[in-house]
Order: sequence, then C-alpha cells, then structure tokens
Amino acid sequence: MNTQLKAALFSQDNGFYKEIRANSAIEKEARINVYRNNIFVSLMDALADIFPVTQALVGEDFFRAMAREYILLHQPQSPVISEYGDTFSDFIHHFEPAQSLPFLGGLAKLEHSLLQLTNEQEYNTLEREQIAAAFENASDPAQLILALPPSSKVCTCPFAIGSIYQAHQSDATHKLRDIKTTNSEHLLLAKSHIYAKLYIISQNEAIFINNLLQGKVLGEAVPDNDNFDLGASLAKLIDWKLLIQVSEPSI
Repeated sequence: MNTQLKAALFSQDNGFYKEIRANSAIEKEARINVYRNNIFVSLMDALADIFPVTQALVGEDFFRAMAREYILLHQPQSPVISEYGDTFSDFIHHFEPAQSLPFLGGLAKLEHSLLQLTNEQEYNTLEREQIAAAFENASDPAQLILALPPSSKVCTCPFAIGSIYQAHQSDATHKLRDIKTTNSEHLLLAKSHIYAKLYIISQNEAIFINNLLQGKVLGEAVPDNDNFDLGASLAKLIDWKLLIQVSEPSI
C-alpha cells in the first residue's frame, strides 16, 4: 500500500489528498472516509473470523471497538489476511477496558495459534494396528521413539483457556458457567490430518509429551511420578491419531 495512502487511512494524514480527484476538499474527505471505513470494516471482520471465541465472550460491539483500536496501531504487514492479528493477544493484555477478563489475551493467542497450526504441513498418522505391531516387534519397547507431528506443542496456561475455548465449540461437553477460569491448564496443540486440535492434558502428560517431542525414547520420556499412567497416556495419543512414527533409534 502506498505510504501516503496508508498514512491517510490510519493516521488521518492529509498528505495523500492531493492525489484524489475531486471538485472540493469536502468531496476528497468524503471519498477517503468511505475508503477508510471499508478498510476498517474488512479488517475488523477478518479479526472476528480469526478470533470467534474471543468475540463471543465480550460481545460484538466490544470486540469491534477493541479491534478498531488495534487496527489503528497495528496495520497488516502481509497480504495474507490469516496472518493478521499475531500481536492481538499482546494488545488485549494492555487494553484497559479488557482488564476485567485477565484470560482474554491468552484465549486470543490460543485461537491464533490454532489457526496457524491448521496451515502447517499435514502428516499421515499410524493406525492402531501399525502401532501394536511396532511394539510387538521391538526388542525393547522402552527404547522405541514415538514421533508426533513436529508442529505439535505443549503449553501451560495460568487460566482455563482450553476449557473456555472448548465450551464454545459445537461438540462441547461442558458449559461456560461451570468453568473456574482461574484454574491453570496444560494444553496440547496438534494437527491431526487437516485440522488443528486442542487437548487438555494433565501435568504428567504434558511432561511425557514434551519429552516425546524432544525425541527421547519411551523409557526416558516417562515422568518420574508414581501417578503417571503410561497405558492411558499412550491410549490417548492413539485415539487422537497423533503418532506419525514408532521406531527404534537409528544406530
């Protein structure tokens, strides 16, 4: 976008006005205002599409007012609109009217992360029978390496943003009103086939999966905690179809 035009749209700088064909200054102002409004509406719509749960929590009017303030300070740097809003969560953290919802910035970050994860490479995952065969044929199952899609990541959140996000999905199993938002959560973000998925996991499962993502063999990935259930954790990864390879270390 032309630098002068960008300044006129977002900073109301009149340096570009001389480039506008019109019969008067009033007509020029009217034309640039129409264009400015269209740009802002398009960007606010884009942010609403990227952060639907964030908008649902605060309401459309509040969200669009917040989005407008964000757009004034952070114009798109890429023509790919799905990449817009990467700093929206940080903006929300410092947006005074949103301070009564301290989890809102984290929720926005989660939504943006899931969108970006959707655009990551897709991997073929193993079927249950393939995984069972790999364990049966292994000389020492504890030395197996269990690989997840490399774009997978585990994060720890000080608020229950995973539960809040899930409560807004069509297949939700719990209500928003039943969530204690101040509860911390461990989340696994992973792409299964074409979709990015969010899973709420325990602290022990978070340690275990992080170790797997670091390439540790199964025996070394298991947390040093008597409460950890290896069988149940493996069953989850299999049910979620998140294992792309089960193999012995190369020599």
